[in-house]
Amino acid sequence: MDRTLTVTAEDIDWLRKLRNARAANQPSPDIPTSVVRKLTLLACAEVKGPREHSNKFGGRDELDRRKQNG
Repeated sequence: MDRTLTVTAEDIDWLRKLRNARAANQPSPDIPTSVVRKLTLLACAEVKGPREHSNKFGGRDELDRRKQNG
């Protein structure tokens, strides 16, 4: 598995869409599977169920800890 995942502008855009949907109490948009997979691996998103995603970002410390633990 590629451990050199980086967040792209598209990923940030999807995170914003998730945040905005949650703030407006709207269902989450349909996110491409590849984006969900990458954000989940980076601990930026959590899949709860069909059309239910949440932003989950613990900050840089969490990302560094995940890199160290491999």
